[in-house]
Amino acid sequence: MKLSPLAAQVLVLLLAVVSSTLVAGVAGVLSFAAGSGIAASVLYGGGAFLLVMTFCVTLLTALGLLGGAGTAG
Repeated sequence: MKLSPLAAQVLVLLLAVVSSTLVAGVAGVLSFAAGSGIAASVLYGGGAFLLVMTFCVTLLTALGLLGGAGTAG
């Protein structure tokens, strides 16, 4: 069974979301363990999610796995 390009892109993007969520959870827990309040820990986790997701999407686009710069040539 061969995946269509759209299905492969969805799976790669889902992997990026899951890994970003994992990093955000760890960042939030570590922030809370360091003495921050719950609200600050959620903000740290959200910032970590945004940072990692931006990095993943940028990298995947540059590699041509999400369409864009890599598919022009």
